[in-house]
Amino acid sequence: MSSAEADSRVSQLVVPALKKIIKGASWRKHSKLSQQCKSLLKELTSPMTTPLSPSDSEPENLIPDPINDGGQVEYSLAESESILSPLINACATSFNKIVDPAIDCIQKLIANGYLRGEADPTGGPEAQLLAKLIDSVCQCHVLGDDAIELLVLKTLLTAVTSFSLRIHSDCLLRTVRTSYDIYLETKNTVNQMTAKATLIQMLVVVFRRMEEDSSTVPVQPIVVAELMGPVEKSNVDGSTTNFVQGFITKIVQDIDGVFNPVTPSKVSLGVHDGAFDTTAVETTNPADLLDSTDKDMLDAKYWDISMYKTALEGRKGELADDEAEKDNDLEVQIGNKLRRDAFLVFRALCKLSMKTPPKEAMADPQLMRGKILALELLKIFLENAGAAFRTSERCVKVTPEVAFSDFAGYFKSYCVIVLWLWTLCTFTNLFWDASFC
Repeated sequence: MSSAEADSRVSQLVVPALKKIIKGASWRKHSKLSQQCKSLLKELTSPMTTPLSPSDSEPENLIPDPINDGGQVEYSLAESESILSPLINACATSFNKIVDPAIDCIQKLIANGYLRGEADPTGGPEAQLLAKLIDSVCQCHVLGDDAIELLVLKTLLTAVTSFSLRIHSDCLLRTVRTSYDIYLETKNTVNQMTAKATLIQMLVVVFRRMEEDSSTVPVQPIVVAELMGPVEKSNVDGSTTNFVQGFITKIVQDIDGVFNPVTPSKVSLGVHDGAFDTTAVETTNPADLLDSTDKDMLDAKYWDISMYKTALEGRKGELADDEAEKDNDLEVQIGNKLRRDAFLVFRALCKLSMKTPPKEAMADPQLMRGKILALELLKIFLENAGAAFRTSERCVKVTPEVAFSDFAGYFKSYCVIVLWLWTLCTFTNLFWDASFC
């Protein structure tokens, strides 16, 4: 790599992370990773006499390379891959001392706007590399470490909020599902509140961008204190609330400061625009509602619109049958990516709220709280839906035979199913939460 690259802002973030990974690596278990990091470290810290000019060395590419330090230094796809691969491999080790600096470095690369382009596992090489990077972060939440959980939440919210790194479709759903899983599985109350606030802030970003039809619309941080119900306020001290508020606010303001340096963010800790500002929440304990067969619930690849017809006909048995979900997501034709994202997130939350737990768990309220969370998130959205949701006349085609003339109609079809299912629920509080439909 060139001397300019050795002194670039990207190198200033990556080099310290590589040194920590090498120091924390086991010479037996992680010898290959350690060697990979040492090789990259040598390239990044060894200046060359002749800088490489991307414009002279390769033809102009309309698709931006995954890494750019915001200045004159640009990294080719191959160079970007050589930088990101050690971080991806470090996340895959499930070794806290290695995972921690890797995720921290990824978060800083995103927050500073050094990662750019769309993360899409079905896209080109650049998009696949970014999608693989995000996926590697998501996988780390299973470690069950409190500090790692917070780092994962911080990185995912930074990615969703970023203007330069665009998270859409399956990759977006993966970040939502990971945050949802952390909420259910963490043993730490602070992390649980942080995961919930992260999910709500993600909703703010997704649906505000849909309303404005822009990926660069400024988004203000939620006010955590206003999202707490009486029970939560009595069980959580002020320091926890302040921590979660600071966590969310810093991420949003850091992104705004990087991409709008001329106009400093006017958002303060207690100032917001009124959207997504109130919802009733309950104190929850870690509970894993979902079994191993539910891992793909948020991948938006299976859905049958006949569930809507079935619900109206009262054939409840078929609603719980996984074999009924065989419709391909590609048949949902929403050309606008931002509107498609909003729909996919909304639909995923509907499916989470409708998932039938095992019969032996039906009477366990603790296992039902995961469904309550999905209902709360749906309620936040529906209570604050904007003009694009209410008045859009864009046709949403589900199948060749089924289509809605407006965007809101498609949303309402899922609300009908959710409400119908919860009218059958024996738990009064769950039905009350579902009655927003």
